Amino acid sequence: MDFLNFIQHDLPMGPIDCVIYIHRLIFKEIGALKNKLRSPSWTKSKTIKIQQGFIQGRRYKLGKEFVDAFLGIPFGIAPIGELRFEKPLPAESWKDVRNCTEFGPRCPHHELIFEKYPSIAEKSEDCLRLNVFAPSWNPSTSKQPNGFAVLVFIHGGGFAIHSSANYGCHGICEALCCKDVIVVTIQYRLGFFGFSCGEGIVPNLGLWDQTLALKWVHENIAAFGGDSTNITIFGQSAGAASVDFLCLSPHSRDLFQKAIIIGGSALCSFAQNDIEHVSEVCMNFAKSRGYKPSPNQTLVEFLRKLPASALELGLTGKRVNKFGEIDLTPVYDGDFFSKPLEELRKEIPPKSFLSGITEYEGLIFVGVRQKRKVPLHIEVQAAIERELKFHKVSNVEAVKRKLLHMYWKGIVEYDKEKVQKACIKIVSDIYINNGVWLHADTMTKLGHTVYQYVFKYCNPNGFGLLGFLLPFKASTHGTGLPFIFKKGIVSNFYPNEDDLKMVETMTMYFTSFAKFGYFDCGQKNYFDFTEL
Repeated sequence: MDFLNFIQHDLPMGPIDCVIYIHRLIFKEIGALKNKLRSPSWTKSKTIKIQQGFIQGRRYKLGKEFVDAFLGIPFGIAPIGELRFEKPLPAESWKDVRNCTEFGPRCPHHELIFEKYPSIAEKSEDCLRLNVFAPSWNPSTSKQPNGFAVLVFIHGGGFAIHSSANYGCHGICEALCCKDVIVVTIQYRLGFFGFSCGEGIVPNLGLWDQTLALKWVHENIAAFGGDSTNITIFGQSAGAASVDFLCLSPHSRDLFQKAIIIGGSALCSFAQNDIEHVSEVCMNFAKSRGYKPSPNQTLVEFLRKLPASALELGLTGKRVNKFGEIDLTPVYDGDFFSKPLEELRKEIPPKSFLSGITEYEGLIFVGVRQKRKVPLHIEVQAAIERELKFHKVSNVEAVKRKLLHMYWKGIVEYDKEKVQKACIKIVSDIYINNGVWLHADTMTKLGHTVYQYVFKYCNPNGFGLLGFLLPFKASTHGTGLPFIFKKGIVSNFYPNEDDLKMVETMTMYFTSFAKFGYFDCGQKNYFDFTEL
């Protein structure tokens, strides 16, 4: 049944994917068993009282100290039934001590074929859960007098896939919490559940979910020893765009002080659409499921009656968009975003930002692209046109020619390797790098403090099955995450000595920024940027 579902909904690229998928199914149970045997041991944590009641999680022993992990804490009522497509409501209270030793359900979606299966939690619309990872010791009163700094992570996945479970538990405790910070990882509604538009549907539900989670953190983090006045939100890809959107909205922008965006921003073209476009996509989807507009049944009423499985979305398969495009995204709605985004950006209260990209952001997109019958350079030219139109550039054709000349200068057409690498550079710039640079440039001009980095480190053995789809191995979109969470995202993570050094470097910079808004690492390991 699982394989039939894959064939019907998520056949992305052909025979190679079938082989990979069957490989995953065969080794599912073996992998789960190995994962269980390899999982670090834990005992029950201390009991914590939050606003909803008492909770108890896991306790990990790390050297002479302990870090507690509270998993699957509800921050919102399950958005099911009549609450599907409505703004989230705060979680209700409970009487007994709640067991928080396992990840909560993830929002229903189709996984990528190369995702590590055993780490994925069950599916359910009851997905408004978060996880808190907190040191058991007291913070330094001289450096953090009001409690531990707090890092809140918002996962990516094209607003369609992933969950907090993908980013692990023990690695967070070991790599981040041991540096005197509390880490929170949150979930939100995805795909049709979180980013639909149309008659009776509240837009931007995924962002409303993220905002409710931040409110929960603001109100409860002191119970874990955290400082509610020193919160940093961070995310990667669509999670980075979400971080930027949360900086813009009056509903969320005052709930944190610092932000880290990795491989994305709200200024990337993948991150937003017109509300009319998303509404049309949702209407066409409903019609494909049998909906006929009439006074007797609204769009939202029809969609609420569909089973959750019918609304599942992935990043591959027939329910997907053109190369590099995402249909279900945040939109300007006049509610979560009360004014046009460019106006709201000028109103962001003073914040510090850290933004980063990898050396070849576009490498992974080229590797997993679907329309392989279409030459890459043809797809890239079409992508350039869409990007220029998104940024309202006049004379698109002339600008496109100049860009192609700049990237392909000196490259002959039959040199496939150089053409491919040039295409990857173009994809990197138009989908990720340009939006990240625009964010840094704009926020700097508006008076905010902005740090930037480029992540170039690459272990060629760290790609798992994904490596078979890539034209070459290099740091690309998302490959820096294992060195923050000490856990593989698209494959297992078996760090060598150099990998562990990079884990130490990345987590040192991230936690220092979270605690102080700058890098208190013993020496100045960065340089000031001056625009020429």
